[in-house]
Amino acid sequence: MKRLIYAIILISLLPDCLDGTTLKKNRFKIKSVIYEGNQHFKARQLHNVIVSRPSTWILPVYYNEELFREDLAGIPLFYRQNGFLDATITDFNVAIDSSRKSVKIYFKINEGSLTRIVGTGILGNTVIDDQEIQKVISIKEGDAFKSREIENSTLAILRKYAEIGYLDADITPDIRINTQSRLALIDFIITEKTQYRIGIITIAGLEKTKPNILLRELNFHKGEIVNYSKLLQSQRQLYLTGLFESVFIQPVAPETNLPDTKDILIEAREKQFGEFNVSVGYGTVEKARGRTEILYTNLWGSGQSAGLTTWISFINRGIELSFTEPWTFHTRWQTDLNLTWEYSTEPGYDLNRLGGQITVGRKFANRSSSTISYRHENNRLSQIKITDIPSELKSNVRALKLSLIFDNRDNLFNTKKGSFIEFSNEMGRFFLNGSSSFFRTNLRIKKFYCGKTQTVWGTFLDLGYINAARGFSSVPLNERFYTGGPNVLRAFDYQKVSPIDVRIDSSGKIKRIPTGGRYQFAWNVIEIRQPIYKSFGLEAFIDLGNVWNAPRNIALSDIRHSVGAGIRYDSPLGLARLDYAVNFNPRPGEKKVKIYFSMAQAF
Repeated sequence: MKRLIYAIILISLLPDCLDGTTLKKNRFKIKSVIYEGNQHFKARQLHNVIVSRPSTWILPVYYNEELFREDLAGIPLFYRQNGFLDATITDFNVAIDSSRKSVKIYFKINEGSLTRIVGTGILGNTVIDDQEIQKVISIKEGDAFKSREIENSTLAILRKYAEIGYLDADITPDIRINTQSRLALIDFIITEKTQYRIGIITIAGLEKTKPNILLRELNFHKGEIVNYSKLLQSQRQLYLTGLFESVFIQPVAPETNLPDTKDILIEAREKQFGEFNVSVGYGTVEKARGRTEILYTNLWGSGQSAGLTTWISFINRGIELSFTEPWTFHTRWQTDLNLTWEYSTEPGYDLNRLGGQITVGRKFANRSSSTISYRHENNRLSQIKITDIPSELKSNVRALKLSLIFDNRDNLFNTKKGSFIEFSNEMGRFFLNGSSSFFRTNLRIKKFYCGKTQTVWGTFLDLGYINAARGFSSVPLNERFYTGGPNVLRAFDYQKVSPIDVRIDSSGKIKRIPTGGRYQFAWNVIEIRQPIYKSFGLEAFIDLGNVWNAPRNIALSDIRHSVGAGIRYDSPLGLARLDYAVNFNPRPGEKKVKIYFSMAQAF
């Protein structure tokens, strides 16, 4: 009986399978799409409007009659949305080449005349004057008549009123078009209605988090006028705490039935506070690597977090304990405490590092922040390969660091637009048994721009200076500047763009060991990131820079450079990069070409 049922199912599915095979054989690839009469929009712009666009060598597009019919309506609609109210397709043709399994499509467009805005008016407003409203609307006299801009302007006026408590304000655009002169007059008719104040604030959805942990993040209070922007800012701040999977803040009808009051309902869904993460990867420098992390983000419902992280690779291994208090002494200053042990193998030495760091900081104006930190480390350097330096050294660091940061990037891990600026000064002294005295200053600037085709343009400048009261030679090797490797100057070996100590080992081989420098100039001049297909992308880059010991050594002719390209893959484990870089002027001991495989962005 079971065999009979399976046979019936198989027979019923067979026609579908045959139809699918037939469809694949009968598909026609769109070879070209030609437009005639398009004077105001280029073919590339119109390609973005339709589904039946030309195939590329990576992404083939196949002809579908139903979708093509939708495109016939979509092109005139696009024109109407951009002010050409009488635009039509007067003719079209689909030329099918059965032998080559290809299609050529032709559109003939009559754009018609462009309708322009001759003026805008504001009617019915008593609380906000005309000038203030005109500042927020995006349409001006002489602009093309675009329906989307009218909608955006209507929403902007609604937001303006919602910021001062008029949540029920009604905005109606009154549009009058002279079909002969192609001029449009737009009046925004405003019905202001009632101004509301905040009544009772209600929280729903908390299970472990204490209510005051949520309430302290709010920018509004009971009794003040409802400001919709503050509600959204508070919603964002709650989400950024990392405690909640989702947060919604909305005004609701009051329990007291007061006519000028709105209660505020906060609906929060908590995250799973415990995390156990394991990751593995491979890089040209680290070789195979692994990382484990145990994290709890809401100790006793207080918003405090604690974690334990371990990592291992062919060049380093370590363990770190961390603790974070987001509201130190009930203020917006965040405190981070880290205790770390790490053993790493660098090109010129091995480093055994044991210590900790405490950092206190806070954000200002959403995008800016300031931090002050104290670093307490006992470092042991061994296997030192540099001439005139003992093979083993101790370096006990007791350092204070002040950092000022501006950061408006859209995504920290895969940035497409925004800027990052960090200026920091660190001073190491001999107090508390410290053995290293130095002063270091750094300036880091990142800038990203995303074009219409999702092409990302990025640049990163990293400048640094370090010195010590007893001279540069007293600065520990692990505190000096090095550059070169998978992230900047990618045509060079890891940390090998630096002053070099050249010596001959016992076997007679020449060894070139980086000694680190006092001045650093490292610049990813340009990196272009272009997605090509699904998770795959391409990149091209130019890097400049060097590290020097003394000002007299700094010269334009001594700036090293590398040019290259690479492949990117956004995998479930993170972004993977394969970079090919060229050194056009290799020095003794340097290769002309370098290939790096790395995880995560270069910057």
